[in-house]
Amino acid sequence: MYVKQGLFSVAVFASLSIAAVKDIYAANYAGPVSRLAFTSNVDGSYSLEEISSTLDCGYNPGWLELDQATGTLFCSNEAYTLPNSGSLASFSKESLSIIDNVTTDYGPAQSAFYAPNRLGLAHYAGGAVSVYDTSDPSNLKELQSFHYFMDKPGPNSTLQDKPYPHGIVADPTGKFVVVLDRGADALRTYSVGWDDRLVELGTHFTEPGNGPRHGVFVKGVAKTFFYCLGELTNSLHGFEVLYREDGTLGFAQFYNNSAYQTGFGDAAGTALPAEIALAEGGKHLVLSTRADDRSTYQGEPSDTIVSYSVDFETGALALVGLTASGGSWPRTFAISADGTLFAVANQYTVPGRLIVFARDPETGVIDDGRPLATWTTDITLPDGQSISSIVWDE
Repeated sequence: MYVKQGLFSVAVFASLSIAAVKDIYAANYAGPVSRLAFTSNVDGSYSLEEISSTLDCGYNPGWLELDQATGTLFCSNEAYTLPNSGSLASFSKESLSIIDNVTTDYGPAQSAFYAPNRLGLAHYAGGAVSVYDTSDPSNLKELQSFHYFMDKPGPNSTLQDKPYPHGIVADPTGKFVVVLDRGADALRTYSVGWDDRLVELGTHFTEPGNGPRHGVFVKGVAKTFFYCLGELTNSLHGFEVLYREDGTLGFAQFYNNSAYQTGFGDAAGTALPAEIALAEGGKHLVLSTRADDRSTYQGEPSDTIVSYSVDFETGALALVGLTASGGSWPRTFAISADGTLFAVANQYTVPGRLIVFARDPETGVIDDGRPLATWTTDITLPDGQSISSIVWDE
């Protein structure tokens, strides 16, 4: 395997050369949910092959969540090609056999476990968040739902005509949950109360027109930080999290820049940040941008992955680098638990393309010079959308 000299340590190279088989689950807006095997072959190469698939999630599988405790894969069907629809399905992670499938509020776009057997869903089309009890995967039960309203449209009247909650994330203490509402420019806060149900606390509004999409918490040395993507302004925002004496959650902003750290406003309205995630316990922060074509992959224009290191004392972000996503519209990516593998799905590349790159957990550098393995799918919607969510089975 070729690795750029100086970017990867000998230890990382060795670990990649003897990598065990790992599975990746991939959801496709055109219907399938697939189980893929990422394998280290005896000749030193790598392969990525589909070993099973199902169409039982629904019309438009949009997000996957894996519960290792029960061996269950949960799939949110965003159902955006249908009016007023949405559902949540549970599958055996081994066989992808259906366990349960229930109707939900409209358009679940992201989900997250914030407590054992408590799955929160952000309903983009429905303008709501809901909570499901997953203790029995064969009998999924909605426990709560919260619906949002706006008095008037936001600055972007087309994309902010109503609430559009797109992300949900729990804080490091496990006592609070934040819902990111792109339509209302809002961080909607909840505490985790009796029976691990959500209790509404209040709303923190970001700068008008930013459109918060997804976010992550980082527990620093003495402070906790929250970073979120501004989808409508191609931006990244950093806040110090304020744990107030009255039991509420506040945010004090200290960082505001483009997704590339090139100044706020760069590519605003053209490039669209999609996903954000942490690696190495928050030492590194990674995000993807769509429709920017700032990178090159195998001689062709590519969208971009941006990597940062995080200062645990101050929350300051240092740019590690920009790398190619390997195609168009990297809606989703996943970093292996040990940080050595970076999988990214390019939703609008034809055919739909999922690539696994090598990554150095010490530096945070992704090697986009040569993919370890690539998997493609010809199954797409008429508008070109394909792979929508991926997750490693670890």
